Amino acid sequence: MSFDWSHYLVIAEELFVEAVDTAHKEASLRCSISRAYYSAFHHARHKLYDKWNISVSENAFAHAQVQNLFKQRKEKDLAWKLKYMRSARNKVDYDDQLVDLETTAQEVLNLAREVIEALGKL
Repeated sequence: MSFDWSHYLVIAEELFVEAVDTAHKEASLRCSISRAYYSAFHHARHKLYDKWNISVSENAFAHAQVQNLFKQRKEKDLAWKLKYMRSARNKVDYDDQLVDLETTAQEVLNLAREVIEALGKL
């Protein structure tokens, strides 16, 4: 049985809501962004395989590869959303100081939901 990547989005949403009441607010928001991105990324990766029989590499290049493959298939909005979310994910995983983290987390959660919904309609 394969992992259901939508569970990452559920966790991301829970982390976002719970961030208000935790002493680890920033860490919760950072994790929320990361998990939301990975939920959307893996849904996109699986859609490429299920719809077009395209396997994506299993290394750091996979992220750009998924974006480019959707762009090539005229799904530029999906490609842009994935790129934006990955950029946000990179920032929360590597940058020590971030501005307006709560707004970014809300944006990424919304984009992840939109991407997953759009993938379901392809």
